Amino acid sequence: MVICLGLALVLGGTLRAEEKRPIVYPFDVTVGGQKAKVQKDNILFVVIEKPVKPNAVVAIKEASALFVINAFPCKPDGTVLQTGAPAAVIYKQKAKEAKLSDTFDKKMLKPGTYLMNLVAHSSTSRVVFTVSEKSGDVKLPDFKKIVNFLKKGKK
Repeated sequence: MVICLGLALVLGGTLRAEEKRPIVYPFDVTVGGQKAKVQKDNILFVVIEKPVKPNAVVAIKEASALFVINAFPCKPDGTVLQTGAPAAVIYKQKAKEAKLSDTFDKKMLKPGTYLMNLVAHSSTSRVVFTVSEKSGDVKLPDFKKIVNFLKKGKK
């Protein structure tokens, strides 16, 4: 009985912790050594706070049979730009990291803001990050503006 109760408490604690994790961030991601952060009330993506180099390493904790990155140029609010250009695609097998410069077309990401979908372990983490040649400030997405914009459209 005590063992069952202890197991229930452990499992219950684990389930509660997992429920708090945003659906768009099922596993931790680092870009250029920075861990992606959840923004308050942002349910669309997580962010890398400081700009990264075009060849920054994107990493997860454990190797995945498939490790796929699709990166799309976007506005600071995460809205993907309709440039007609294909997404930057990075694909690895049995990997836990890749450089942003490991794209299929061998093209470096240009300076700017990107929305990345990182697929690993049968899940997808959505991360907004900025590529810059130099260190400096980056405009973080303002989720309140997104919500206000969406609310106006419903009226």
